[in-house]
Amino acid sequence: MAQATMERGYTRLVRRAGSEEIVVRAPWEQPWPATLVNAVLPPLVLLLRLTMGWVFVWAGFDKLIRGFDASGFLINATKGPLGGWFQSLGENNAAVDVINPLVTWGQILIGIALIFGITVRWAAFWGAAMMFLFYIAQFPPEFNPFMEYYLVYIVVLGLLGALGAGRILGLDSWIERLPWVRRVPVATFVLG
Repeated sequence: MAQATMERGYTRLVRRAGSEEIVVRAPWEQPWPATLVNAVLPPLVLLLRLTMGWVFVWAGFDKLIRGFDASGFLINATKGPLGGWFQSLGENNAAVDVINPLVTWGQILIGIALIFGITVRWAAFWGAAMMFLFYIAQFPPEFNPFMEYYLVYIVVLGLLGALGAGRILGLDSWIERLPWVRRVPVATFVLG
């Protein structure tokens, strides 16, 4: 409602100067100059990609060093509508034997892919899928009615994939130039 009122107020400030129409825009409506975007956005995206890569690598290596066992989390920390299913997975030794290396090595590989900028979209997809599973295992969040850091990670990983973050000082920019990659359209979807 307030936005519509402000827009009407600014459209009233339109006046004619000769044959040209001059439109006064609100400060938040001004587009960023291309030079500013080109100077600021790539380093920020690179920093975000490296940060998320480090978060995943460290979480995976920490699990590897300390001897991670998912059964404790699955049995004791899960709750909500799918809590029973996660708890049954934690009680099943065969399932835990599959989950443990998937989580540990998944985090390490996702982190390495993000750090080196290789198959960033693919890594971001699987990182977001992992974070979503962590989120629904503990739904609803204990300290916040909805938003949890898992959802923030999902949004950041989605942003990295959408922006093609692997092309900024990453191996994806080099791989995308290979002839066989150019012939396979699906390959460019995974890269970036």
